[in-house]
Amino acid sequence: MSFSFARRAAALSAGVALALAASGCGSSDDEDPSAGGTDTPAATSSESEPSEEPTQTPSPAPSETPTSTPTATETPSAPPNGAGSPETTEAAIARFEAFLHALGAKDVATMCEIAGPAAAQAEADGFGPCESTMAMMAGMPSAEQSEALLSATIDPELVDDSTPGQVIVPVEAVVANASFTADELGDTTLAYQDGNWFVVD
Repeated sequence: MSFSFARRAAALSAGVALALAASGCGSSDDEDPSAGGTDTPAATSSESEPSEEPTQTPSPAPSETPTSTPTATETPSAPPNGAGSPETTEAAIARFEAFLHALGAKDVATMCEIAGPAAAQAEADGFGPCESTMAMMAGMPSAEQSEALLSATIDPELVDDSTPGQVIVPVEAVVANASFTADELGDTTLAYQDGNWFVVD
Protein backbone atom coordinates (compact mmCIF):
# COMPACT_ATOMS: atom_id res chain seq x y z
CA MET A 1 0.00 0.00 0.00
CA SER A 2 1.45 3.37 -0.94
CA PHE A 3 0.87 6.77 0.54
CA SER A 4 -0.68 9.51 -1.57
CA PHE A 5 1.74 12.24 -2.59
CA ALA A 6 0.30 14.69 -0.07
CA ARG A 7 0.38 12.10 2.71
CA ARG A 8 3.99 11.17 1.89
CA ALA A 9 4.98 14.83 2.09
CA ALA A 10 2.99 15.26 5.31
CA ALA A 11 4.46 12.11 6.85
CA LEU A 12 7.91 13.33 5.91
CA SER A 13 7.30 16.67 7.62
CA ALA A 14 5.94 14.95 10.72
CA GLY A 15 8.90 12.55 10.83
CA VAL A 16 11.39 15.39 10.68
CA ALA A 17 9.52 17.30 13.41
CA LEU A 18 9.50 14.22 15.65
CA ALA A 19 13.19 13.61 15.03
CA LEU A 20 14.00 17.20 15.96
CA ALA A 21 11.88 17.01 19.10
CA ALA A 22 13.42 13.69 20.15
CA SER A 23 16.95 14.99 19.64
CA GLY A 24 16.25 18.13 21.66
CA CYS A 25 16.81 20.42 18.69
CA GLY A 26 13.52 22.23 19.25
CA SER A 27 13.57 25.55 21.08
CA SER A 28 11.97 26.05 24.47
CA ASP A 29 9.47 28.31 22.69
CA ASP A 30 7.92 25.17 21.19
CA GLU A 31 6.39 24.36 24.58
CA ASP A 32 4.97 27.85 25.14
CA PRO A 33 1.22 28.37 25.02
CA SER A 34 1.83 30.58 21.99
CA ALA A 35 2.26 27.35 20.00
CA GLY A 36 -1.38 26.60 20.77
CA GLY A 37 -2.19 30.12 19.66
CA THR A 38 -0.67 29.33 16.29
CA ASP A 39 -3.14 26.47 15.87
CA THR A 40 -6.09 28.74 16.64
CA PRO A 41 -5.32 31.30 13.89
CA ALA A 42 -4.99 28.45 11.42
CA ALA A 43 -8.54 27.40 12.26
CA THR A 44 -9.69 31.02 12.14
CA SER A 45 -8.17 31.55 8.72
CA SER A 46 -9.83 28.35 7.52
CA GLU A 47 -13.12 29.66 8.82
CA SER A 48 -12.52 32.99 7.08
CA GLU A 49 -11.86 31.42 3.71
CA PRO A 50 -15.36 29.98 3.20
CA SER A 51 -16.93 33.38 3.91
CA GLU A 52 -14.58 35.01 1.42
CA GLU A 53 -15.19 32.45 -1.33
CA PRO A 54 -18.89 33.27 -1.83
CA THR A 55 -17.96 36.96 -1.96
CA GLN A 56 -15.28 36.30 -4.56
CA THR A 57 -17.40 33.92 -6.65
CA PRO A 58 -19.91 36.54 -7.89
CA SER A 59 -17.27 39.24 -8.37
CA PRO A 60 -14.89 37.64 -10.93
CA ALA A 61 -15.23 38.85 -14.47
CA PRO A 62 -17.35 36.59 -16.67
CA SER A 63 -14.34 35.99 -18.91
CA GLU A 64 -12.66 33.94 -16.13
CA THR A 65 -15.47 31.38 -15.87
CA PRO A 66 -15.53 30.47 -19.60
CA THR A 67 -11.73 30.11 -19.55
CA SER A 68 -11.95 27.53 -16.76
CA THR A 69 -14.88 25.63 -18.23
CA PRO A 70 -13.39 24.88 -21.69
CA THR A 71 -10.12 23.76 -20.07
CA ALA A 72 -11.98 21.01 -18.21
CA THR A 73 -13.74 19.81 -21.37
CA GLU A 74 -11.05 20.41 -23.99
CA THR A 75 -10.01 17.61 -26.27
CA PRO A 76 -6.31 16.78 -26.40
CA SER A 77 -4.73 19.85 -27.89
CA ALA A 78 -2.15 22.46 -27.01
CA PRO A 79 -3.38 25.08 -24.56
CA PRO A 80 -3.90 28.68 -25.69
CA ASN A 81 -0.90 30.99 -26.07
CA GLY A 82 1.47 28.01 -26.31
CA ALA A 83 1.78 27.76 -22.51
CA GLY A 84 1.41 24.49 -20.65
CA SER A 85 1.11 21.18 -22.43
CA PRO A 86 -1.46 19.19 -24.39
CA GLU A 87 -3.91 16.89 -22.62
CA THR A 88 -2.14 13.69 -23.68
CA THR A 89 -0.60 10.80 -21.79
CA GLU A 90 2.76 11.58 -23.40
CA ALA A 91 2.62 15.15 -22.06
CA ALA A 92 1.69 13.88 -18.57
CA ILE A 93 4.64 11.49 -18.64
CA ALA A 94 6.99 14.27 -19.77
CA ARG A 95 5.72 16.49 -16.95
CA PHE A 96 6.28 13.78 -14.33
CA GLU A 97 9.74 13.07 -15.73
CA ALA A 98 10.49 16.79 -15.29
CA PHE A 99 9.35 16.46 -11.66
CA LEU A 100 11.63 13.45 -11.09
CA HIS A 101 14.57 15.30 -12.67
CA ALA A 102 13.86 18.29 -10.39
CA LEU A 103 13.74 15.95 -7.39
CA GLY A 104 17.14 14.55 -8.35
CA ALA A 105 18.54 18.07 -8.80
CA LYS A 106 16.88 19.26 -5.57
CA ASP A 107 15.16 21.99 -7.62
CA VAL A 108 12.45 22.87 -5.11
CA ALA A 109 10.93 25.67 -7.22
CA THR A 110 10.25 23.30 -10.13
CA MET A 111 8.97 20.60 -7.77
CA CYS A 112 6.51 23.08 -6.24
CA GLU A 113 5.38 24.28 -9.66
CA ILE A 114 4.60 20.76 -10.87
CA ALA A 115 3.25 19.37 -7.58
CA GLY A 116 1.48 22.54 -6.44
CA PRO A 117 -1.99 21.00 -5.98
CA ALA A 118 -0.67 18.06 -3.92
CA ALA A 119 1.52 20.35 -1.83
CA ALA A 120 -1.39 22.73 -1.26
CA GLN A 121 -3.45 19.82 0.07
CA ALA A 122 -0.64 18.83 2.45
CA GLU A 123 -0.40 22.43 3.64
CA ALA A 124 -4.18 22.58 4.14
CA ASP A 125 -3.85 19.42 6.24
CA GLY A 126 -1.63 21.39 8.61
CA PHE A 127 1.85 20.86 7.22
CA GLY A 128 4.28 23.50 6.06
CA PRO A 129 4.34 25.40 2.79
CA CYS A 130 5.47 23.69 -0.39
CA GLU A 131 8.97 25.14 -0.25
CA SER A 132 9.75 23.54 3.13
CA THR A 133 7.94 20.26 2.43
CA MET A 134 9.58 19.79 -0.97
CA ALA A 135 12.99 20.76 0.41
CA MET A 136 12.65 17.94 2.95
CA MET A 137 11.44 15.56 0.23
CA ALA A 138 14.42 16.50 -1.97
CA GLY A 139 16.75 15.61 0.88
CA MET A 140 15.39 12.07 1.29
CA PRO A 141 16.86 10.21 -1.73
CA SER A 142 20.38 8.84 -1.35
CA ALA A 143 23.15 10.34 -3.49
CA GLU A 144 22.85 7.34 -5.83
CA GLN A 145 19.07 7.76 -6.12
CA SER A 146 19.35 11.52 -6.71
CA GLU A 147 21.85 10.93 -9.50
CA ALA A 148 19.55 8.29 -11.05
CA LEU A 149 16.54 10.62 -10.90
CA LEU A 150 18.32 13.18 -13.07
CA SER A 151 17.86 10.89 -16.08
CA ALA A 152 14.85 8.83 -14.94
CA THR A 153 12.18 8.02 -17.50
CA ILE A 154 8.71 6.51 -17.33
CA ASP A 155 7.68 3.26 -19.03
CA PRO A 156 4.44 4.28 -20.79
CA GLU A 157 3.21 0.68 -20.88
CA LEU A 158 2.81 0.70 -17.08
CA VAL A 159 0.93 4.02 -16.88
CA ASP A 160 -2.83 4.03 -16.20
CA ASP A 161 -4.55 6.60 -18.42
CA SER A 162 -8.03 5.05 -18.34
CA THR A 163 -9.63 8.14 -16.75
CA PRO A 164 -9.82 11.21 -19.02
CA GLY A 165 -7.70 14.08 -17.71
CA GLN A 166 -5.90 11.85 -15.22
CA VAL A 167 -2.76 9.70 -15.41
CA ILE A 168 -1.53 7.38 -12.66
CA VAL A 169 2.18 6.55 -12.68
CA PRO A 170 3.02 3.53 -10.50
CA VAL A 171 6.45 3.39 -8.90
CA GLU A 172 7.16 0.33 -11.08
CA ALA A 173 6.98 2.58 -14.16
CA VAL A 174 9.99 4.65 -13.04
CA VAL A 175 13.01 3.54 -15.08
CA ALA A 176 16.22 4.62 -13.36
CA ASN A 177 19.69 3.37 -12.49
CA ALA A 178 18.60 2.98 -8.86
CA SER A 179 15.64 1.26 -7.26
CA PHE A 180 12.80 2.98 -5.42
CA THR A 181 10.21 1.51 -3.09
CA ALA A 182 6.56 2.46 -2.78
CA ASP A 183 7.43 4.26 0.47
CA GLU A 184 10.07 6.35 -1.30
CA LEU A 185 8.14 7.39 -4.41
CA GLY A 186 4.81 5.57 -4.42
CA ASP A 187 2.17 5.76 -7.12
CA THR A 188 1.62 9.31 -8.36
CA THR A 189 -1.53 10.79 -9.88
CA LEU A 190 -1.34 13.66 -12.34
CA ALA A 191 -4.38 15.64 -13.43
CA TYR A 192 -4.85 18.04 -16.33
CA GLN A 193 -5.77 21.44 -14.88
CA ASP A 194 -5.70 24.92 -16.39
CA GLY A 195 -3.86 23.79 -19.52
CA ASN A 196 -1.13 21.70 -17.89
CA TRP A 197 -0.42 18.48 -15.99
CA PHE A 198 0.06 18.67 -12.22
CA VAL A 199 0.82 16.13 -9.50
CA VAL A 200 -2.36 16.00 -7.43
CA ASP A 201 -1.84 12.87 -5.34
